[in-house]
Amino acid sequence: MSFSVTIKKTPYPVITVLAALLLLAYFYVSRQADLIAFYRLPHVVFFSPFPEILLLCFAGILLLEMHYIQRRRQHQQAMISKVKQQMDELLENRKQLNAKAHVYAGHADKLKLFISDKLLEYIEYDEKFLHFKSIASEVRHNGVICYDRIQTALEEQIGHTSTGDSDTRRQLEEARGSLQYLWDLLDLSTADNIALHIANQVCESEELCFQSELNEDAVNLPDKPLFDPGAALISALERCFDVEPEADEAGNIIISNQPQVWIQCSPADPLLGNENHIILALENLINNAQFYSGRRGSRQTEKRAGIAITLEQTGDYVCYRVYNRGPHIDEDTALKLFQLGYSTRRAREHHGKGLGLYFVNEIVKGYDGRVRFDNIFNRPDVLSLRLELDNGQVITDVIEVIVAGDEVKCRLSGAENVCDSLCWEPEHPLCSVEITHRSDQATRRITAEQLQQQVVTDPGQPAQPRWQLDYQASRKNRKLSFRPLDVAGVQFDIKLPTFHARVEGNLPGTSDLEMADEVESLSRRFAVPDGAVVSVSPERAGR
Repeated sequence: MSFSVTIKKTPYPVITVLAALLLLAYFYVSRQADLIAFYRLPHVVFFSPFPEILLLCFAGILLLEMHYIQRRRQHQQAMISKVKQQMDELLENRKQLNAKAHVYAGHADKLKLFISDKLLEYIEYDEKFLHFKSIASEVRHNGVICYDRIQTALEEQIGHTSTGDSDTRRQLEEARGSLQYLWDLLDLSTADNIALHIANQVCESEELCFQSELNEDAVNLPDKPLFDPGAALISALERCFDVEPEADEAGNIIISNQPQVWIQCSPADPLLGNENHIILALENLINNAQFYSGRRGSRQTEKRAGIAITLEQTGDYVCYRVYNRGPHIDEDTALKLFQLGYSTRRAREHHGKGLGLYFVNEIVKGYDGRVRFDNIFNRPDVLSLRLELDNGQVITDVIEVIVAGDEVKCRLSGAENVCDSLCWEPEHPLCSVEITHRSDQATRRITAEQLQQQVVTDPGQPAQPRWQLDYQASRKNRKLSFRPLDVAGVQFDIKLPTFHARVEGNLPGTSDLEMADEVESLSRRFAVPDGAVVSVSPERAGR
């Protein structure tokens, strides 16, 4: 801090002194008659009122100069006070700078200690990593020996088991499959680069397929390393729920005692590689979905799917989708989601190890696939409800679905109060219920036979149903309830190239996948929200 102050000097009363000398000379000459006669001065100037006028002029000059000097002194005092104040501020700033210097010096010392501690941790981590690599190589070496011995023993036991003893043979085959799954898991865990390790295995599988294509009559060649995507999904479900899944007539997979799990498995082309790798990836995603669906306070009180799993084929890709009711993933979390050691499970009683999604990402990269996630949001909408009674009467109402924070409410069109559900009590039995969404202009018709199930969810989106109908009927009373459902959650997508895409060379590159993701992301960003009304002004319409 720098300052400069100009202090003017106190002036000397020169004018007053000169006036006083002239006044003394005047009175002295007035007493000397000789001088007056010698210089021939007029006698009038030495008589009244000239002496009084001169005295008044002298007094005025004296007062004016005294006032001027007083103002100069006040200005000097103000400047001196300002200098003192600036000096005090300068000293205070110096003290603050000294205090900051001490604080920053302490911070610098702490930062030096922190950096040195981190360097020591990294050095220790490198030592632990090298130690782990040596342990992993030892485990892999000994694991191969143990695996071969157990595998040989199981093969001999299966060969000696009679065909009539189906239970024992099935148990032995399950043990062999579990052993193979354990070895594949151990093989991935001890690999230096999981994605590169899997990619090498996929290349070896391609080579075996090409050899079998070229040498169809060869006997010693092993079978093609192909597997059914649906079988891999069923195996993953069996490992996660400890129950053998069952298939219904519509192609959906049903798991007993798991009403909140909705699964649809469509036919798909076979995949090339090791089935256990895909089972491991699906198992991790399903375990995450189970964790969020089973947490206390998770919105799972409604009778609907808390976990939705689908399998379908899109072009040359097999797509797995796993939906859960977990919290949305923000941008900061998305950057670290697939990193080793990062976990989204932050609960006290359950804290993840940060391995599941890392394994999923590495496995999918090894198969030249793609894994991504999408946040599922609740959308406001307007629905048209049409009730048809057996007497021919038709009841029509318009329902507004409103999203308020984390809750989904509804109300009749024109009403002010919102509620969790709406009820109708028709006087006659229902023949059908039709619900039309303004967002997609699609009509869903529910027959009387379907209403006998008492609970009917949105057939247009069985994976994330947007509403639920509860119908209770007796001889005298009938009650129909409409309730909007909360579908907020996260959906993970895994896309894997099929065997035919690899053989025919139709495998898209990474840039094509990234471009498709960008186009899809932009489409979602500029899409009109469900239930929104777009209006265009006449001026813009004319343009």
